[in-house]
Amino acid sequence: MARKGRKRSIQVWGVVLENGNEVNAGDDGIVSVFAAGNKEVIVTDDKATKTTLLNSDGEPEKWVSYLPRFN
Repeated sequence: MARKGRKRSIQVWGVVLENGNEVNAGDDGIVSVFAAGNKEVIVTDDKATKTTLLNSDGEPEKWVSYLPRFN
């Protein structure tokens, strides 16, 4: 049975963006990376501040693939 409702964000090790750049949890200033169900990328810094990544036009960056976490 298919899930209904809003797609949730999942915590991942890293994502590949539409422009080909990669964002990983090990990058400088990034503690964790979330791949949102609406294809946006949310990162958390060492002060636990969540930020949506924006492109140069001020629009949210979109991910095309991600590396899942297995904990």
